[in-house]
Amino acid sequence: MGRKGSNIPSDFKGQEGAFLVQVKTATKLPNRDLLGESDPFVELDFEGIKRQTRVIHSELNPEWNETFTWKRYTPLTEESILLIKVYDYEKILKNKLLGEAVYPLKDLVRIGAQEATVPLRDRDGKVGESRLNLYLEYTKPTLDPDEDMEEGVQEEVGMGGAEEQEQEIEVNPGDPTTVAKKKKSAIAAPRSTMDRSKLSTKKQDFQ
Repeated sequence: MGRKGSNIPSDFKGQEGAFLVQVKTATKLPNRDLLGESDPFVELDFEGIKRQTRVIHSELNPEWNETFTWKRYTPLTEESILLIKVYDYEKILKNKLLGEAVYPLKDLVRIGAQEATVPLRDRDGKVGESRLNLYLEYTKPTLDPDEDMEEGVQEEVGMGGAEEQEQEIEVNPGDPTTVAKKKKSAIAAPRSTMDRSKLSTKKQDFQ
């Protein structure tokens, strides 16, 4: 069960993967300060887990070069996304949004690493001149081959047991009484141990 989520599982067996984002620079951020210039920082949100850069004061073309990593125990998909928000830091009041973006990861899943210049939408949802420069990298997690083989064997054993249970009831193929008893046994478990010699041979009347 633990391997189906991206949280750290207690029974994970294999090689963990990683999703890495380096926040490099931003250009032409809007000025939201009445005095001086904006104090930008970046917030990254991946699957509800957030990372945040340091604040750079009074700079509309900041340079962070900060790297963040999310461990992966399940592969990314073509539907995976990275949520990006750039804020103007406010010491007392609420931080002001400078720009945001939803960055799809489908190309990263395919190629493994990429540079990206991401257009930012302003607080009105319009794309302006602001850009965020990123480097992204993805290493796919892998399971222990022995674990995959063991799970496959268990599945085959389970399927075989169900097949034997159905076949054991077939005494007289074509006899309606046999069909009825076969269906009943398929629902019941475990395997029936009924003595075949005690099965009724009396003729049954079906209207």
